[in-house]
Amino acid sequence: MPAWTDLVEVHWGDRVEAYVTPVAPDVVGIAMLGPTGTHFDEAFTGFTELSERLRDAEPLGPVRGAGPLRQRSRRRSTGRVRLVGDASGYVDALTGEGLRVGLAQASAVVGHLDDPDAYERDWTRVTRDYRVLTSGLVAWATSPARRAIVPLAAHAPWLYGRVVERLAR
Repeated sequence: MPAWTDLVEVHWGDRVEAYVTPVAPDVVGIAMLGPTGTHFDEAFTGFTELSERLRDAEPLGPVRGAGPLRQRSRRRSTGRVRLVGDASGYVDALTGEGLRVGLAQASAVVGHLDDPDAYERDWTRVTRDYRVLTSGLVAWATSPARRAIVPLAAHAPWLYGRVVERLAR
């Protein structure tokens, strides 16, 4: 179906978030993020407005992912091998920072092809904000304080603006 906006929408449910992303002029991507055991179809029914908007949409295919997707790595270098992007460690897609962080890691690895320890230090530096802020947001979103997120965002949008701006660097 045609995308109704050029922005990513986030819909908050009791236990699940729905991320709506315009993918192409006639394709809208839907991602559900929730606790282990969350099933897309069951979670989707909890979003009345979104369900109604997409009522006549035809799926392009089956659900294509399941998590948790978190990946930890102790090192990103061994011998002549260097890991970048999700392979080097991944917190969550919550902030949408994957490409930016991956490109920063690629730049760091190119600068340190001959020095794995320097790459490890630079990797830590270029991913610090993403790892700290995203881990904090994930912890908050999965805690009993989850219900306070949207009211706080409405009351203090500047706070969320600062987090987004910090992640965008």
